[in-house]
Order: sequence, then C-alpha cells, then structure tokens
Amino acid sequence: MVTSSCFLFSMVLVVLIQFIRTSETNITTDQSALLAFRAHIINLDPQHILATNWSSATPVCNWAGVTCSHRHYRVAALNLSYMGLVGTIPPDIGNISFLASLDIRNNSFSGNLPKEMAHLCRLKELNLDYNDTNQFTGAIPQSLGHLELLEILALDRNNFVSRSSTLELSFLTSLTSCRKLSALALNYNRLNGFLPVSIGNLSTSLKELWLGGNGIMGTFPREIGNLSSLFLLSLRGNILTGSIPTTIARLQKLQGLDLSDNQIGGPIPTEFCHLPNFGSLSLRRNQFSGPVPACLGNVSSLRYLYLGANKLSSSIPESLWNLKDLLEFDVSSNSLGGVLPSGLGSLRVAIAIDLSINQFSGNISATIGVLQNLIHLSLAHNTLQGNIPETFRSLISLEALDLSHNNLSGVIPKSLEALSQLRYFNISFNELSGEIPSGGPFENFTSQSFASNEALCGLMQFGVPQCHAVYRSRTAERIIIISVLSTISFTVLVMGVLFVLIRRRKSKRVPTEKGLQPLVHRQITYLEIFQATNGFVESNLIGSGSFGSVYKGVMPDGMAVAIKVFKLHPEKALKSFVTECEVLRNIRHRNLTKVITSCSNLDFRALVMEYMPNGSLEDLLYSHDHYLGIKQRLDIMIDVACALDYLHHEYGLGGLVSTSSDVYSYGIMLMETFTRTKPADEFFAGGMTLRLWVRESLPNEITKVVDMNLLRQGEELLTKDVQCLTAIMELALECTKESAKERFIRTSETNITTDQSALLAFRAHIINLNPQHILATNWSSATPVCNWAGVTCSRRHNRVAALNLSYMGLVGTIPPDIGKISFLASLDIRNNSFSGNLPKEMARLHRLKETYLDYNEFSGGLPTRPQVFSLCLLGYPTAFPIP
Repeated sequence: MVTSSCFLFSMVLVVLIQFIRTSETNITTDQSALLAFRAHIINLDPQHILATNWSSATPVCNWAGVTCSHRHYRVAALNLSYMGLVGTIPPDIGNISFLASLDIRNNSFSGNLPKEMAHLCRLKELNLDYNDTNQFTGAIPQSLGHLELLEILALDRNNFVSRSSTLELSFLTSLTSCRKLSALALNYNRLNGFLPVSIGNLSTSLKELWLGGNGIMGTFPREIGNLSSLFLLSLRGNILTGSIPTTIARLQKLQGLDLSDNQIGGPIPTEFCHLPNFGSLSLRRNQFSGPVPACLGNVSSLRYLYLGANKLSSSIPESLWNLKDLLEFDVSSNSLGGVLPSGLGSLRVAIAIDLSINQFSGNISATIGVLQNLIHLSLAHNTLQGNIPETFRSLISLEALDLSHNNLSGVIPKSLEALSQLRYFNISFNELSGEIPSGGPFENFTSQSFASNEALCGLMQFGVPQCHAVYRSRTAERIIIISVLSTISFTVLVMGVLFVLIRRRKSKRVPTEKGLQPLVHRQITYLEIFQATNGFVESNLIGSGSFGSVYKGVMPDGMAVAIKVFKLHPEKALKSFVTECEVLRNIRHRNLTKVITSCSNLDFRALVMEYMPNGSLEDLLYSHDHYLGIKQRLDIMIDVACALDYLHHEYGLGGLVSTSSDVYSYGIMLMETFTRTKPADEFFAGGMTLRLWVRESLPNEITKVVDMNLLRQGEELLTKDVQCLTAIMELALECTKESAKERFIRTSETNITTDQSALLAFRAHIINLNPQHILATNWSSATPVCNWAGVTCSRRHNRVAALNLSYMGLVGTIPPDIGKISFLASLDIRNNSFSGNLPKEMARLHRLKETYLDYNEFSGGLPTRPQVFSLCLLGYPTAFPIP
C-alpha cells in the first residue's frame, strides 16, 4: 500500500515538474516573440516605454501593454494602441499561441500581415483599425478564416487590397468559417471589388459590418438579408449601383444603415418602415428618386434621417412630423416642393434641420420658434417669402442659421441679438430691408452674411450704407442698364448704369404668388411725353447714342421717368426698338430697370422706364463730390455683368441680343471705370486708343493708367490693389479682342468637351485602374460626360458642376487640367491615395464652393491666391482679388 502511494506521488511530481518546465518554456517563447516584435519597431514610442520596460530583466507579464492569463501563465493580450509606433509585424507573432487579443490601432505599422497569424488559434480580437497613420498593405490573408474563435476583426483605414482575379472579395468567403464573428470593420481600405454572394453566409452572430470607403462595385447584395443579428451596417463611400433589395426587411434588429456616397437609385424602400429598432438612416448623395415614403413617419425609433443630395420629389409627407424623437433631419439638395411645412415645429428635440436647395415656397412658419434644442437650421436656396419670424428669438441653442437665396422681405428682427450661441448667420440674396442689428452675435458677422439685400443699412462692417447716409453703396444700390443690346452704342450703355437709393417697397400690398400677377402697362401718349420732358429740352437730356436719346421726364402724377426716344433712321434703329420691346417687356432682374410702358406711332417711338434718381455712373465717376473706391467700382461692374449674363441666357439663343458686341462694350466700360478716362478723350490721338493705352501699361505699369483717386491718400497702391487692378485690365483686354470669337468661350458644346478632356486627363493620372474599374469602363468618350460615374452636370449650362470620386481607393495625382473645369462647384476625392502637390491651376475654379481632399497623401503647400469676387460676365466668371 505504501509502495503504491509512493509510486502515485512520484508520478504526480513528474507531471508537475514537466508542467512547470513547459510553462517556463512557453512564456520564454512568448518573450522571444515579443522581443522580435520590438526589434521590428524602427522608432520606439516617444516615451521609450518599450525600450526601457521590455527587457529580459523584467518578467514578461509585467511588460507594458502585456496581459497574461492566470491559468496558463501565458501572454493572452497585447495592447500597443496609440503609442505612435513605426514598424512591421514579424512572423514571430504566430508563436504567442495563447494570444486572445491583439490591439495595435493608431500607430504607423506597415507591410503585409504575416501568414503566421493564422497560428493564433485562440485569437478572439484583432484590432488594427483607426490607423490614419497605419499603412498595412497587401491582401487580407484568407488564412484568417482559420481563426475559428475570432469575434472582432477590425482593419479600418489601411491599404489592404483584394487580389482575386475575378475582382470578387474572396477573403470574405474565408471568414464564413469564423462562426463567432460579431464585428467586422474594413472601412477605408482599397479593396476595389465586388461583394460575393457568400457574404450572406457570414456568422449569424454578426452584429456590426463596416465596409465603407473601399471602392466596392456592383449592386447592393440581397444576401445581406441573411445576417439576422445585424444591427449596424455601413457601405458608405463605395460605387454601389442598382436599388436596395427587399430582403433588407429581414434585418429586424437593424438599428443603423449608412449607404451614403454611392450611386444607388430607385425609390426609397418602404421595407425600412417595418424595422422596429431602426434609429439611423443615411442615404445622402445617391440617386434615389420619387417621394419620401410616408410610412417612415411610423418608425418612432428614428433619431437620424439623412436623405440629402438625391433626386427626391413631391412634398414632405405630414406623417414625418410624428417623429417626436428625431434629432437630425436632412433632405437638402433634392427637388422637394410645396409650402414650407408648419409641422417642423413638432420636432421638439431636433438639433439639426436642413431643407436647403429645394423648391419650398410660402412663409417660414412661426412654429419653428419652439425648437429650443435646435443648433443648426438651413432653409437656404428655396423660394421662401415673407418675414423672418420674431419667434426665432426663442431658438436659444442656435449656432448656425442659413436663410440665404430666398425671397424674404421685411426687417431682420432685433430680437435675434439675444441668440448668444449664434456663430454662423447668412441671409444673403434676399429682399430684406431696414437696419441690421448690431448687438449680441451680430458683433462678429461680416458683409458676407448680408450680401445682395438692396435695402439694408447699418454698420460699416456689414458692407452696407449707414442708415442715415445719403449715398448708398452696393448693398443698397440697384444698377439699371437702359440698354445692353448689341445695337446700342457704348455711350448709351454707360449712361444706362444708374443707381437707386433704396429698392422701393410697397409694404401695404397684400402678398401674392410671384408670376400670378397680371402685367398691366399704363397707356401714354406722345403729348404726355412731350410735356413730361418740357419739349425734350437739353436740360432734361440724360444721354444719347447712335440710335436715340434718353431724357428725364415728370409725369402728370408726379412720377419721375426715364424716356428713351429712338431715331426713326437708320433702319437699325427701328429694329433696335422692336428688339428692346421684345426683350424688356419680360425682364425680371434686380439689376435691370423696370419698363413702365412704350409709345409708338409712324413718327415716334419711345420706351418709358423707371427713373433712377442717383444719376449715372458717369455722374459719379467724374464728379468732384463723390468718391468711388476700387471695391465699389468692382461691385458696380459685377452687377452690370450679372445683368448681361441674365439677358444673354434668356435671350441670346433667340438672336435678340449679340453677346460678342456686348462683351466688347463691357470691356471698354471696365477700362473707363477704373482709369476715369473716356474713350473719346483728347489724349487719344495719332493712333493711340484707350485699349492700346491700357495694354501698354501691363504688366508692370498699371499705376500709370488707373484713376489717381484710387491712390491711398497719396501713397502707393497696396500690392493686393495692384493685383486686383491688373486682373481687371487683363479681363478688359480679353473682352475687347478684335476677333469676336476670341472674346469668350463660344458654345456649351465646346465647354463640355473641355470638361471631358480635363476629366480624361484626370483619369490618365490614376495609376491603379484595372480593366473592370468603373472609371475605366464608364469614363469613355462613347458615353456623355454627364452620365459618367461621380460626375454631376448643371442643368442650366450643361457643364460639369460636381465631381465625387470619394472612397474609390484611387492612387494617383491631380493634373493641372483640373483648372479647366470652370463650372466645377464641388470636388470630393477624400479617402483615396492621391499624392503630390495640389496644382496651382485649382485657383482658376472660381465657382468652387466645397473641396474635400482629406484622408489622402498630398504634400507640399496649399495653392494660395487672394480672396476673390466672382464676376458673372456671360456666365464665365473671372476672379478679382478683394482690395
């Protein structure tokens, strides 16, 4: 019995000794693997923790970032995240056989993932993501599918690719063996392929699937409907097309779906309305069409609804105002219309509402004032009318308010001074009047907030006239062009640029829908005109030209008018009268004078127009009592150009106006305005002309020809002033070239061809296109440019207005040709691998409103140029530095 006990004790002792020896050997193996890891780090952390702490003199389990299991005394977790490390992962990592968690996110590791990682059969969590600096490359090893215990795989923001010959993301198929997988994050890599059907065979435990920004092509896979446990799905920033399949209704646990920045179209599926836990839906920047489903108003769990930048139409369904817990609501940049809904006031907890760039009309509902949690509100670029509600004073949390580009009238409520959180305020391009508040947040606002409201006044910082001043500068001026037709001489054109003290308002008039009011022209006789002008006395003469003269007149009711009397000969004068009647009777533009009526018989023809009491540009330019600075003169010429642009787009195609002749006159007008020298001045003799005089001053002697009044109190012009004036004169010379064909880009067809050439040059600078890539197949001369992937054209000009190549995994540079896409308003190439310098030609994109270049590898300096005004001459802007 004693012998048996001794034998049993001996056996236990041997096993125990062997276990201890094995454990020692294994922890030593872990130590060797970690020291090999440290040796592959080429710049140890800034605090040198690994250099001092990872030492053979210190037990491995006490090393920084290392956690050992109590049971086996082996390394179970390695966390080196956020240490700023640079290096690679060695194959030795596969020797840490008890490793269950590896977290090295937010460092600068690079190279391939070693295949030996597949030996980590206990690994549950592999986190390499959110590494804006990590640059892992190569294919995602299919051997990761051997990690059957894997629960979390996070490889976001690296440079992983897919190397399947079929462009199918086959590594996803290998991951179907990971039956415990609950989170898969592969955002912002360079996969550039198609989702396999096998994606529907991923673990039924999968709760989060993040595949955004990978250049994934093809259609939205219906097989995703098999992932019944999914509650977060993101495929944003890819190149998905087609429509959303009905199988989305199977994802009954889905809480968030982000499909923004794709090319998915068709109607918004009503299947979304049957997801009981649905909290966030983002479909921004796609091709969805049709109405917003009314049944979304029944999804009471919705907190975030982003439908902006699609092709949605109709009106917002009333049922949406049932979403009492909605926090953010965006339907901007669609074709939604109807009266602005009063139901907005029902969104009591909303913090952001964006209804901009649609076709909403009517008044702004006062009920919005109850939204005391609202931080951002944008109703810009609609056709809203009426006043800014006084109830806006209750929006105590408001930080950004944009009401620009509407038809709002009345005054700016002084009560808005109480909005202490307001940081951004834009009411530009409306018809507001009165004094701009100056207290509270208004102390920090500039002229950009109030531009193009003709009857505002206030502090100088707002770019408007003082409320008590006699002279009114640009924001209170209204430029009138008596004639901009090619048949009218330059002299009459100049005389036609007049100012109004304030846009006259008839505040007591009952508001009516624009376009529904009948046009009633008063009748007038020759006798009335004769009497109004005191028999056309010279003292009432405003100006004259080759086809007629303009007189000031006072009608029997006391109304002052401008009367343009046409010569009966030559024949061109008769045609001019007919043409002007045809054009001016339908004019609706803030910079063009209002035509009251006409008078015509066999012996007399005249137009009776609104009289501008501030006189002509000539009066102000050559007066000793008034001073026009560079900015004021530039503002005047911009408004003239905008009026020309309006006329040429409205009437140019019908042959009623000639753009080439008007462009020439405009160029001469630019020269006179900034030199204060008439084209017929006695100075010009012996072959010298105004144009030649200006041309000889460029590029280095511009100060010799500009108006001496523009010198700053006898000092030299500032550098930016010289740059501005030089740019203006260069434009004037372009406008007055001898060949009419050289004065401006001739046709829209030529321009879209220019855009096409520039985009093809862009494509040629992308070095990683494969034959199946959508840019390789879709960007072709055989396809209209406006149908190319990522390209949006403006309806008005048929020009490329937006380019969105974000999240496509592209590698390349931006060529100088980008500067030729002159109507480009939006450029988005974020989350690619573009590199090199930004071409200086980007400074030519004067219509550019937004540029997204983030998450790329650009280097060098940013192209710089002075701030610019956009001169809308004939729809082809020219940039001037702001003095």
